[in-house]
Amino acid sequence: MSSSNTVNEDIRASLEALLGPEVRTIGADQSFRDFIGERFDSLMAVEVVTTIEERFGIEVDFVGDDVRYWFETLEKMEQFVKGRLEDNATLQAV
Repeated sequence: MSSSNTVNEDIRASLEALLGPEVRTIGADQSFRDFIGERFDSLMAVEVVTTIEERFGIEVDFVGDDVRYWFETLEKMEQFVKGRLEDNATLQAV
């Protein structure tokens, strides 16, 4: 399983590839939507979620998961990803 720092760094690197280098300067608890501004629309939200799914090999259910909450800040994204990775590891161990 990835360490916390690695998950955070991987999220930032993935989002940087999608959105540009300014992602490196966003605070962990800063609103992603506010930071990105007008570029952060529903299509961008789907692209962000898809990027995270592909990077970490996880699935996000747009209906079942509270995407607006979990993808609001990098800190919440990290918590979400770590939770999914733990769930996947548990399922694989069974």
